[in-house]
Amino acid sequence: MATETRTFVDTDVLIDIARKNLRALDFWRRAEGRSTMTCSVISVFELLAGCRNLREQRATLGSFATVEIVQVESGDSIQALQWYRSYHLSRGIGFLDCFVAAAARRLDCQVHTINTKHFRAIRDLKTMRPY
Repeated sequence: MATETRTFVDTDVLIDIARKNLRALDFWRRAEGRSTMTCSVISVFELLAGCRNLREQRATLGSFATVEIVQVESGDSIQALQWYRSYHLSRGIGFLDCFVAAAARRLDCQVHTINTKHFRAIRDLKTMRPY
């Protein structure tokens, strides 16, 4: 059985896609052609939190039709809390980034993000700035 390839994107990339950033759209098109576009449910929450009305919420939810949304598992919560306690004060990592990182690491995925600085503290987490 072949291993499925995922392109795991962070919230900042999804925001750029929603804003129709040309570099983000180009990255998305190229990645989508060769892998399954994937994000954490945490990123979906973050995007919904930015919606100002029902129309925007519907459009946001519709944009995830072809995206694999990875749910939070109990091990993710435990790991995210450990990282947050260890790195929040010293490195400024946010708790939502810790959840995103935990899911990506569990799946052995590289996180495509503009904010690679947020994730540097986490050992064995692969990150890439996509554009």
